[in-house]
Amino acid sequence: MKYQISKCCYTNNDRGDCVNIAILDDDIDFVRKIQNDINEYFSMIDEKINIITLTENFKLINSLIMEPLDVIFLDIDLKDEYDGFSIAKILKKSFPNIIIIFVSSNNDFVFPALSIDFFQFIRKNSYDEDIPLVFSQLKEFYIQNCKKIILEVNKRKVLIKLNEIIYIMSIGHELFIKTISKEYTISSSLVKFMKKIDFKYLVQIQRNLVINLYFAEDVLRTNVILFDNTKYKVGRKYQDNLSRVYEEFLLR
Repeated sequence: MKYQISKCCYTNNDRGDCVNIAILDDDIDFVRKIQNDINEYFSMIDEKINIITLTENFKLINSLIMEPLDVIFLDIDLKDEYDGFSIAKILKKSFPNIIIIFVSSNNDFVFPALSIDFFQFIRKNSYDEDIPLVFSQLKEFYIQNCKKIILEVNKRKVLIKLNEIIYIMSIGHELFIKTISKEYTISSSLVKFMKKIDFKYLVQIQRNLVINLYFAEDVLRTNVILFDNTKYKVGRKYQDNLSRVYEEFLLR
């Protein structure tokens, strides 16, 4: 199996300050090229990254990933039992807010790709034209959607990405924060915490509960179902705001 992981430097023994990127393609020369371009681009914008590359046995991608994936550059037409569409669906279940960038030498694949919530499509035969546009859009997306916050947990500062928070629950004088990979408990009121952050898709649906719309499988006026089929009731006073923000979320 041919794969490689390159790690960024990180502080406080936490990788919350890194962008985790995967490249899946059976064209080794292309993988080297796009990996070099990714490293060069993210160094220019002063963003630290982890990169995993995989060029065969693509069904093993989930077992190789130790951290939540932020971005994947995914070839559609893989010479494997799994094609890019199948892998994208698998990864969406593990990482609902992953940014999927499809790559293909067959431009006709852009139409079936529309059935999957993907971010962009890179044409290999127009790579030099497409890649600067994709990087520009990716940067803009991160500015708007990938904000971070520092939590103090057991006298230790931890950096987490707001878009990786699944829900926040207030219990007494503490907040229970559930993320993709970890759970944190901090001393704070829900009101104080929500005033501190700036992420509009973390929406309050009960007096003591905030959910992240990125992880919502279905949103109704009175109920929200998350990606793991957990169902929560929406309090009456929060229903109008939830409907408004969810419409914005769908149109983003």
